[in-house]
Amino acid sequence: MVATRLEEARQYGARLPEIEERLALLAEASRVLADASLEPPAVMERLCGLVVPLLGSACALRLLSEDGLWLRTVASAAAVPEARVRLQALFCQRVRADEGVAAEVLDSGEAQGVEAVLVLPLRARGRALGTLTVWREAPEPASFESGEQLLLQELADRAALALDVARAYASERQARQAAEVAAGRLARLQHVTAELSEALTAARVAEVVLEQGLAVADARAGALWAVEPDATSATLLRCAGCTPDAAERLKRMSLEGDSPVARVLRESRPVWLMAEDALAGTERPAPSSACLPLVADGRALGALVFTFGLPHGFDDDERAFLQLVAHHAAQALARARLLEREQRARAALREAHGTLEAIIQASPTAIMLLDPDGTVRLWNPAAERMLGWTAEEVLGKVLPAVPPEHWEAFRHGLERATRGTVLDGAPLAARRRDGGAVQVAMWTGRVHPASGPPQCLIVMVDITERQRGEAAQRFLAEAGGVLAGSLEEEETLERVAHLAVPQYAEACGVFLEDESGGVRCVATAGGSENGEVPPPGLAVVARVIQSGRPETRSGLSEGDPTCARAGGTCAYLCVPLRVRGHTLGALTFVTSKRAYDAQDLALAQELARRAALALDNASLYRDARQAIRLREEFLSIASHELKTPISALQLQVQSLLAGLNRSGAGFDLERLKRGLERVDRQVKRQTLLVNDLLDVSRLSAGKLELVLQSVELGSLVREVAERFEPEYARSGTPLELSLAPEVRGQWDRLRLDQVFTNLFSNALKYGRGNPVHVSLEMEGDRARLRVRDGGIGIAKEHLPRLFHRFERAVSERNYGGFGLGLWIARQIVEAMGGHIEVESVLGEGSTFIVELPRG
Repeated sequence: MVATRLEEARQYGARLPEIEERLALLAEASRVLADASLEPPAVMERLCGLVVPLLGSACALRLLSEDGLWLRTVASAAAVPEARVRLQALFCQRVRADEGVAAEVLDSGEAQGVEAVLVLPLRARGRALGTLTVWREAPEPASFESGEQLLLQELADRAALALDVARAYASERQARQAAEVAAGRLARLQHVTAELSEALTAARVAEVVLEQGLAVADARAGALWAVEPDATSATLLRCAGCTPDAAERLKRMSLEGDSPVARVLRESRPVWLMAEDALAGTERPAPSSACLPLVADGRALGALVFTFGLPHGFDDDERAFLQLVAHHAAQALARARLLEREQRARAALREAHGTLEAIIQASPTAIMLLDPDGTVRLWNPAAERMLGWTAEEVLGKVLPAVPPEHWEAFRHGLERATRGTVLDGAPLAARRRDGGAVQVAMWTGRVHPASGPPQCLIVMVDITERQRGEAAQRFLAEAGGVLAGSLEEEETLERVAHLAVPQYAEACGVFLEDESGGVRCVATAGGSENGEVPPPGLAVVARVIQSGRPETRSGLSEGDPTCARAGGTCAYLCVPLRVRGHTLGALTFVTSKRAYDAQDLALAQELARRAALALDNASLYRDARQAIRLREEFLSIASHELKTPISALQLQVQSLLAGLNRSGAGFDLERLKRGLERVDRQVKRQTLLVNDLLDVSRLSAGKLELVLQSVELGSLVREVAERFEPEYARSGTPLELSLAPEVRGQWDRLRLDQVFTNLFSNALKYGRGNPVHVSLEMEGDRARLRVRDGGIGIAKEHLPRLFHRFERAVSERNYGGFGLGLWIARQIVEAMGGHIEVESVLGEGSTFIVELPRG
């Protein structure tokens, strides 16, 4: 069938005149090519349609590649479908432009025929555009005649011209479209740039780039990362078009990874992905992505990624445009970072200024800044508290705290300080606003302001209290040495009184508590010398001794009864003298020159503590000496008392033995009886002395044991009186008893016998033969025994110590005994809940009174 059609065509062509056929074909070609669209593919398809089937069975049109190395088939035509299949197999591949027939045609610009194939050049404006290949297929393929070659070449030339025009039109249209695209991109880029110019934070930069950049780049999704300060990872600032899970996964990215973003950040070069999305986790797979570094000052600040919904070739213009977007984003990000750093620096500076201001305001030391001429530029609250002037009163004025007589020296010191001379804690006497003086230590430093001459920074510390404290320490150290210089109580008291005068007081008094509970002034210093009690008086001293707490008062009025100083006001301190938990007395300080404060009170208490310790040491020293004296007296008496009965026993025994030896059986029994009675008396005396010593040992060890039983006290008194009756009769001392009937109670019979025996013995010993009266009576639930003698009596000053151990009111040479009897009696009576006392007048006798509860 194909052969038939070809044959008909040839026959038809043979019947036409050759010139008319060519003209008609050329006219038809001109019309067809003129009516064709200016699109190059349409021109090439129309040309192939003119050739087939009139001039050949099939044809193919190949165009040179841009580099001129290859011929690519862009259009083809065939008379029958079978021929098209063979033609596609023949012309589907690219062929090299510098090899074979095509190379000869392109080089020479002339057609070349090989049997049934004719290859013609496509030329326009002297430039080869490609080739037109015509193929004839018949039972016996015929070669192309010269006329046919000329016709085909004319058609090729006209097609080349039309193709060139189409290409020029396409280029012009593409350029116009590119210009429109560039103008649109430029407008959008300007909008993005304007938005970025107002972005002040990295987060806002990311927001603008992604919100505006997606529309500018016509991208489907995007993300922006910022490099962390450690340059080992990047943090996602913002993403658009991503799922929340993807955003969470992409939140932090290591720069050491293999992802495109990591490569971009490491190499600071863009990565263009044509086939695979770089932003993992987008809602739909993206065929293409652009990964762009955000570089500023040669350093990668972050990465910007755009993903596209359609494949992208990323031509040069688009790449340049996207890189320009990234450049502006990098500049904006750098500006935002600089602004953030500046804001942080400003905030840190404000905080530092605020902290410095707070430190200056809260500083406990006075801080001031002075010009070289002494003008005050800074004055903190501590300076106001220390010197009295407020900041409003001194700022901009010459420092008023320097006394006029010291101003010149101070000004010269300021000049030296502004030249670099440093004062390190130099002492200075400053003047307060109220005219008072304050001792300060001053430090100076040179300050270089941004403009103006150097200034002097002055730091002052009030050392008044420190100097007072140092003076107090020196005073206490000296007082300790003075108090330790003597152990005599009277001398110690005088030293205590004179320690604080006149340094801390105008008058000082030392008060002690006596045994009766009263208060007496034992030493004074300063004030009047007429023996009057110094202020604040005995009432205040008694309260302090009783409570153990100090009292202080300042500015007492003239009519105040507690102030003994007339004609003015005074301040006083009264502190207790306490040692070992016991208050010995009180120490008073009085002054009319100033008010006492807490530091004065602390000093007085410390002095009182040391004075109390010194007084206690003196008292212990006195007691020790007294104890030594009593021990020596006791040993002397004990040796005499214990030796006397033994000597008498020896004499009596020797006398009786001598009499027996001389007389034998005729020894006088009456003499023997009298001798044995004397021996018995000495043995009893010895027994009493030993028992007294044993009782002292028991009482000192706290081992006195009482055996309480029902005792009729009158019968016990009669029993003791009957036992003493021979001795009373022998000494001629009358004994009179006046006993109430049935005085009964719970007592230790043997111990009471010991007490009564001691009282009867003393009455006999010291009564000088005068009658002894013993009475017993009941008063309520208490029994009272009185033993009264008319003997030598006891002096008043000896009464308080009569019941003490080893104490005696008479000479041991005239009266025997250890001086323990009354002390033992007192311990026994008090152990049974009673008490014993004595009433006596020297030379008129004594009365001992024993009171006992019934128990």
